[in-house]
Amino acid sequence: MKLSKLTLASLLVSANLASFNTSAEKYSTSWDSLSEKPLPEWIVDAKFGIYTHWGVYSVPAHGGPDYAPNLYSHKRDVKGAYSYHKEKYGELDKVGYTDLIKKFTAPKFSAKNWAGVMHDAGAKFAGISIVHHDGFLLWDSKVSRWNSKQMGPKRDVYGEIAEAVREYPDMKLVATMHHGRSPGWKTKFLPKDSKDEAEKWDMSNPEFSDFFWDRKDPKVLAQFDKDWEKKVHEVVDNYQPDLLWFDGLRQAMKSDHPSENTVLNTISYFYNEADKRKQEVVLANKHAGKFNFPANVGLRSFEGGRDMPEHVEGYYLTDRAIGYPWSYVNDKTYRDGANFHVDFLIDNVSRGGIYLMSLTPKGDGSIPVGELEITQGIGRWLSANGEAIYGTRRYSVFGEGKHLIYKKLKKGKTIYAWDYRILGDEDIRFTQKDNNLYTLVLGLPKSRTLTVKNLNSDYKISTENKISNISLLDSDQKIAWNRDKDGLHIQFPKDYQGEFAHAFKIEVDGKLIVTKPDEENRLKLEKLNKVTLEPEDEIKVVNADK
Repeated sequence: MKLSKLTLASLLVSANLASFNTSAEKYSTSWDSLSEKPLPEWIVDAKFGIYTHWGVYSVPAHGGPDYAPNLYSHKRDVKGAYSYHKEKYGELDKVGYTDLIKKFTAPKFSAKNWAGVMHDAGAKFAGISIVHHDGFLLWDSKVSRWNSKQMGPKRDVYGEIAEAVREYPDMKLVATMHHGRSPGWKTKFLPKDSKDEAEKWDMSNPEFSDFFWDRKDPKVLAQFDKDWEKKVHEVVDNYQPDLLWFDGLRQAMKSDHPSENTVLNTISYFYNEADKRKQEVVLANKHAGKFNFPANVGLRSFEGGRDMPEHVEGYYLTDRAIGYPWSYVNDKTYRDGANFHVDFLIDNVSRGGIYLMSLTPKGDGSIPVGELEITQGIGRWLSANGEAIYGTRRYSVFGEGKHLIYKKLKKGKTIYAWDYRILGDEDIRFTQKDNNLYTLVLGLPKSRTLTVKNLNSDYKISTENKISNISLLDSDQKIAWNRDKDGLHIQFPKDYQGEFAHAFKIEVDGKLIVTKPDEENRLKLEKLNKVTLEPEDEIKVVNADK
């Protein structure tokens, strides 16, 4: 039968549409499309991850990862970096930041050792900050010569990390990228009256313009925009991270370094390439006053709880350093031990959070002894009590006790503060999994009796409202308990001491009842546990980790 021209044309159009639909990528370059990417179950199950802040700035080990802008602050001498540098290395016209790259040889760096430390600490996702604000790349790059394969260590640092992490089947790979801030970042504190001296420094050398990135030059920013995207694509193609986290993009996008369109292209590329590989990936969306991207795109991330509201819907990520500043500094001390980080993890998990902790290795590539002690402590606790953390979900009520942690005051503007250091034996948190309820107390009560008010006999804990058994995860001793209208009373074994927090597993008859957080009950708890904060203490609490 002979087809008419119209019929033939219609068939051709239909065939073309079918072909287009078959090859069309799942995620387009729009925020609405990217917001449809579901959060993989693996990240919600993982709960705890570790990465590092390590780079050229770790060599001088002074002040933190912002050594470069502090150095070029010259006579302003921010954090004493200029005077420190002058005494240790000489005048800036002789030794600038670019010269420190030659000293970044990292003789003690071992990807296998780093991955092993992370795994032994109980991390279920691990990696490194592969480029910080200074713009030096820790991977083998064809886009920029300023990378660890061509300079410094002369090694594909992230390639080695990726291989080492993936030797552990229960760990996913992380990459954090902070290079949106690179343009003009290293010279942002340069005083106006230092221009004559600066002419002699490496920052003014045209040969290094692709490292200092003058943000006042539109041509430079246009090139940076292109290179930013190429660098991300290179990482996605060559290393295929499971979690990609960006820092500083909200302000960067306002100045087109990178532009919003470039960011949209890059995220859609990350999602679509992973989709082709059937890889379930996560994009972390950092909050810094506002989120990098619309709040419904990616996994919301709050740095150390900063800017985090009292109640977060859905799941979220909190990241913080094992000890501040964010990188290793000379004679570094650690204000918080393993106990603090375990409490931080427990509290966040009970609220729907996921914890990403950063190590701060030394410039030579070794992990400080203090950090090894902390990670080992976390690992011991998770080895004994991880059942109450990994794979769990939120319970109807996140917890009870003396400290709800969250504090806010209005003094011109609302300030949010989260002080995890006050947690102790009067604070209880809940998680649930597999029809079991886990009750974690963040210290050993002096009375050696734990009373859980939320689980009193009137509270319908299961369809049968009965508890069949209670056990202590890090003990094989039998647990005595009773339940009345005042609460569930659990006795600690006579000689038990445990370490840090203590996790009870509560098994029930029938089906565990898990509802959305009870608003009325939550408000009652807040009123009962309210912690006041004096105005003069407010700034101190907010800046406690800075």
